[in-house]
Amino acid sequence: MAFLMLGKVLDGAPGIKKDGSNYNIPEEVDATLFVALGQEVLQLTRVAKIDLGGDAVRMLTHKGETFFFPPDHVVGIKLGAPEKVNKHGAGFGK
Repeated sequence: MAFLMLGKVLDGAPGIKKDGSNYNIPEEVDATLFVALGQEVLQLTRVAKIDLGGDAVRMLTHKGETFFFPPDHVVGIKLGAPEKVNKHGAGFGK
């Protein structure tokens, strides 16, 4: 996925804010990037920020991890709402 294509996808995605060459993704948006590493595909979950400013795509996760990859290695992106977790009480609720 080239810079231009990835930028177009992120520009049209709801909830994602563009700041220069950075795309800020709030925790409410479930973002996963797929990166090709030879025969394997690496899934980067909970992506918080994507920077398309340099020669490499820089991705930061909500866990504080930073990844750098060439733009042609990014093969896909999944965007969606996070799954709602049903929290059950101890049985004392109404």
